[in-house]
Amino acid sequence: MGNTRDNNVETRSWSDLPHELLSPVADGLGIIDLLGFRGTCKDWRSASSTASAEIESSLHRKPWFLLYAEGNPQCQLYNVSAKTQYDSINIPELEESACLASNHGWLLLFNKGSIFFFCPFSRAKIELPDFPHSEISDHVAVFSAPPTSKKCTLCVINRNDEHDMELNILKRGDQKWDKVYYPAEDGIRMDKVMGVGFRGKCFYFFDKDKKVLTYEKKEWEIYRIVVDSKAPAAILPFHCHRSCLMGNGNLKTWLNLGEDVSISTCGTYYGDDIVHNEKIAASKKEGETRKLKGIWIHPRFLQAPSNQCW
Repeated sequence: MGNTRDNNVETRSWSDLPHELLSPVADGLGIIDLLGFRGTCKDWRSASSTASAEIESSLHRKPWFLLYAEGNPQCQLYNVSAKTQYDSINIPELEESACLASNHGWLLLFNKGSIFFFCPFSRAKIELPDFPHSEISDHVAVFSAPPTSKKCTLCVINRNDEHDMELNILKRGDQKWDKVYYPAEDGIRMDKVMGVGFRGKCFYFFDKDKKVLTYEKKEWEIYRIVVDSKAPAAILPFHCHRSCLMGNGNLKTWLNLGEDVSISTCGTYYGDDIVHNEKIAASKKEGETRKLKGIWIHPRFLQAPSNQCW
């Protein structure tokens, strides 16, 4: 029997597929595929209006890494788990900004006295009330929930001197920052804060000397971290790592960076894991040094409502 063809069968363009078919597809995509999906046409962009690449926030997925040079908006994006580097993306908001925190798919950026939340993949931005300090140096921050949540509380730690620390706190809906001071007592002082986390109602601040400072219900506590102790002791709810490579080599080596490169990174936390901030100096002492910055980021496509306000 020969092949037959029904010339009355209706054909339909890919760009004309119904939203009820496109939306579930978009909801299941990772960030790279979602960005491509949204760039196909207006209908596909509309059908993916609620898609956020939520799959990237699964507990077993490590954060990705954004790498860029100081004063340069061109960023390299790395998927650490898949060992994949993507084409450079232009993010002008990072050009002259300092990244204070990264979590829940949002970055907390500080730029010339302005402080705001920013999602680099959607370009969503949420402005915050004026920060108490016009300049920052080695500030570290943590927020308890996405900034679109009414439960979001933001903490920025500021080092006044080697003894005292200042915690600037802003709760969702507040228009003024609260200041809380931690005076070093009994000779136990925090070194430079390298990692932060939040669990329950408690904020955790980790220094490079195996100490952790907690703040909960307006109370401070400081502890020394003891590895493999046989004595009864409180257990931290986090595992701390130098980077998401977790023993698979130095960050500069993994990124194939030369000896003339220095890099400072903004860490994050995910699940029970905290990724510390890092500052890696250039090995080459002579000649010019290239200064790079990096951010461990959860690659989400997050949007803020048009009427969103802090």
